[in-house]
Amino acid sequence: MLFAAVGCGDQRSVADAGPVERPTAVPGATGIVTTRQPVVVSDDGSGPQLCFGSYSFGGPPDCSDAAVPGWDWTEHAGAFEESNGVRWGSFLLTGTFDGESFEPTDVDPPSSSPYTPDFSIPCPEPAGGWQVEDPARATREQLTSLSSVAEDLPDHALTAVSTVEGAPGPRDPAETVVTVYVAGDPAGAERALREVWGGMLCVTEVEHSHADLERIQQSLIGLPGMLQVGSGNPDNQVELTVFHDDGRYQRWVDAEYGEGVVEVTSILQPVD
Repeated sequence: MLFAAVGCGDQRSVADAGPVERPTAVPGATGIVTTRQPVVVSDDGSGPQLCFGSYSFGGPPDCSDAAVPGWDWTEHAGAFEESNGVRWGSFLLTGTFDGESFEPTDVDPPSSSPYTPDFSIPCPEPAGGWQVEDPARATREQLTSLSSVAEDLPDHALTAVSTVEGAPGPRDPAETVVTVYVAGDPAGAERALREVWGGMLCVTEVEHSHADLERIQQSLIGLPGMLQVGSGNPDNQVELTVFHDDGRYQRWVDAEYGEGVVEVTSILQPVD
């Protein structure tokens, strides 16, 4: 069963008009920018480097995505780790970025901000409220079977669970609303799902199946500056996170796959 969260929007400067082509390099930023989440700075002795993406936890990272000129580890004592001659730590950075180097003007320790996923139910509440149709078929075993049946639907897009209030899914299947998104016939899908599930169920139609979005996801792997890409959310989009988008990534995916199919999030944001 897939538990998904809605991605957050972002603000980007608009790229200069020109041919809409697949990005081949991370664009530089105009003016002062800041990271919207902690990023890793590492130094193996050859100079501080920035990691655009993730790294293996438990050991020194291998960062070589952008130089960090002017970095002084003595200013960040206690905020980094050191092992086998490598220093690294996570920081919130503000400064300038030319596409190849990030020159910080301000460095802060990571801060944890709570993220609340959207588990709202897209179906209208039934007359009389959400109710279990058959308690004998609203068990954990049936919930597992439902997940398998849903994923085998040829037009399956996403399966999510929540409480009747739209909060994260409860432990008790009898108190769980299962939402199944399909890119086809909701009525036909509901008949198939009702053969195994007697609990609360919402079946809703979207434009793209999981298979469609997964093909798009695979085609985006390897983009310069890509941090992660997910194949589907409740908005029926592929979520692409890159280190910096000045608008050209979003313009390209809109032209390539259609507007609203891929949502690009930029880690670097302009400072107002």
